[in-house]
Amino acid sequence: MKRILFQLLSLALLAVSCGPSRHAVHVEMRYPSKSGLELSGKTLSVVYLENDNPAANLFNEGMADGFAYALEQDYGTGEGSIGVYKMRCHQGARYASRDSLLNLLIDTGSDVVFLLDTLQLGTMTIGGSSKVASAASPDSAYLNIGQVQFSMAMHCFDAMDKSELVHTFTGTSTANPHAYSAGKASSVELYRKAEAGMLDEGWQAGRQIASSFKSEWKHEQYSLVYFDNEKWYKALDRAEAYDWKGAMDMWITLLSTNDMLRRSCAEYNIATACYMLGEYDLALEWLDQSDKDNKLPYSDALRKRINERRAF
Repeated sequence: MKRILFQLLSLALLAVSCGPSRHAVHVEMRYPSKSGLELSGKTLSVVYLENDNPAANLFNEGMADGFAYALEQDYGTGEGSIGVYKMRCHQGARYASRDSLLNLLIDTGSDVVFLLDTLQLGTMTIGGSSKVASAASPDSAYLNIGQVQFSMAMHCFDAMDKSELVHTFTGTSTANPHAYSAGKASSVELYRKAEAGMLDEGWQAGRQIASSFKSEWKHEQYSLVYFDNEKWYKALDRAEAYDWKGAMDMWITLLSTNDMLRRSCAEYNIATACYMLGEYDLALEWLDQSDKDNKLPYSDALRKRINERRAF
């Protein structure tokens, strides 16, 4: 009786050891920005309009440069990777129309174009002088700060967005350009210096606006399955190193088996790898096949994540 019980226990332990195990992978996942636009993996360009207002033109130029720079930093595309172009504004032209923006896409050769419309500026006022501590030179010993309200509009068109909608973002704020002097500048000179400072004010505004278009990162955990086998361990090592293509290639070699559970586990892992690589439709195909062969308890959670990504 003891021998029979021992044999049954041994078989049970063997069955457990031969079954699949779960391995948790921790990943920082990129999500669309607060604006709702998905810009990752797309080429971008920024176009700003000029009119007959020098201060507005300087601000728009700085805003376009600051906006592009901030997005380059966030998406890691490298400085200068986002083209910035200026265009003269002609009265009566409809620059924000879909057809106009589509033409800009063709001209710039990008997937997404941002158009900064002509800036609406209020009347600039110049505040009183204040002495600068540790001034770099006598010409910058005094500071006058200007104040001017502005209203801006930015139009965006994404050629890869199936909705083919023009997205418009507007805002109103106050610019405070700085005017440095030796303390004896006339009001006209101070105004010119403050006007020149609109370039830097625009740069700062552009970087702030870009924060709404920066992607968001979330720490997430994903499940992979494996068996007590060298090939499965090697595939896990690839996945842990975020070499999803290499891991997927190894899991594909494990599909040639009549064991439906093992095949399902490999298919599930391949679906996860496809998801990580942004191939969401292919991920669903592999997950469907895994469910067909032998549905795993982690399948529904992965399917939900894939469908959420496809909806972005």
